[in-house]
Amino acid sequence: MKNLTIFSKHFWPENFKINDIAFKLRERITVYVFTSEPNYNNFNYKHKKKEVIYKGVKIRYFNTFKKTKDNFINIFLDYFSYIFNLTLRINFFLKEKSDITLTFATSPIFQAIPAIYFSKLKNIPSIIWVQDLWPEVLEDTGYVKNKLILKLINRLVNIIYNSSDFILVQSDSFKKHLLKNYDLKNKILTLHQPSEFKFQKFDKKKKKIFYITYAGNFGKAQNFDAIINAFKSGKLNKQVKLILIGSGKKFEYIKNEIKLNNLNDKIILKNYVNKKKLLQIYKLSSAFFLSLNDGKSLNKTIPGKFQTYLAFGKPIIVNSNSDLNKFIIKNMLGFASKNKDLKKLISDINKVSILSENKKKKIYLSSKKVYEENFNINDISNKLIKILEKVQSRYAKETIL
Repeated sequence: MKNLTIFSKHFWPENFKINDIAFKLRERITVYVFTSEPNYNNFNYKHKKKEVIYKGVKIRYFNTFKKTKDNFINIFLDYFSYIFNLTLRINFFLKEKSDITLTFATSPIFQAIPAIYFSKLKNIPSIIWVQDLWPEVLEDTGYVKNKLILKLINRLVNIIYNSSDFILVQSDSFKKHLLKNYDLKNKILTLHQPSEFKFQKFDKKKKKIFYITYAGNFGKAQNFDAIINAFKSGKLNKQVKLILIGSGKKFEYIKNEIKLNNLNDKIILKNYVNKKKLLQIYKLSSAFFLSLNDGKSLNKTIPGKFQTYLAFGKPIIVNSNSDLNKFIIKNMLGFASKNKDLKKLISDINKVSILSENKKKKIYLSSKKVYEENFNINDISNKLIKILEKVQSRYAKETIL
């Protein structure tokens, strides 16, 4: 297996985990990426070329609908214009050498369609790396409530899974769910996303202000009311402050909540910042925050930011009903509370803010162990190479037979 074609709606210069994976794989094989012109969070793409080579990876950009607002209609048109345009034009790229395709399937799962079509035309295997459960995530976030539509989407998802040669999922809970609901025996494995940062040195600096940081999407999947209510309560230790970085549907809501409750001196709200600046903020932080709303798919999700936070070896405060709560407690990585348990969340924040150096060190060492065993990019890229080779070998044997 020498040539891999990656299909991903988002890729460099946008900051997604698939970037680091592709660049790492390029050290051993040829990697070609089909993606859309960057517009995540209204990113303005400056390059005029439709095809560039960056860090040895050949990247082909396809036009999509230009989002003007971060609402459902604009997002729908953006994603489905990518799927339609790529599927329509994929015939022009059949000359490109490819032994196997890999779809990095953030929502929607339908973005795997061009990859499957491309694979069928070239008679090569296709793999989907599932990041969200469909249609469950649509129901959990309230985008689709009609049972008939959800049932129809589920049938389409089933066709996509059956049309692919192998499925990768981001958590064991995802794997159990898919095995229960689809016929995927002998064609599914768990492969975690890697952390975007190397594991950091232990932070010995004593800080006057205890910053808790969240950086990511402000969408329907995230529950920010809990952390805002914790600060509204007036029961948190005085040195505790919150940094929120990102954008999304809830950005204006959070901004208004901060203003209405006079929390400007306690909560710092920022739009997305570049990776260099983000690294500085993470190093300044004393703890990290993760929160998910309740839902079938959300309760099985490991948010991508978890791996990132883990790389800094600092306490992680989780507020959710997900499997992540158990994982945090079991591995001694921080504190966890249920969605509606505000009292416990307040208590967790206060406990974290006064942790002894000895307990901080224990969390750091636990984080390092979990990071090295599950989220090290070198190990993940090695595992992925082996999976790609096995799937290609199995496909070749089945084709001959």
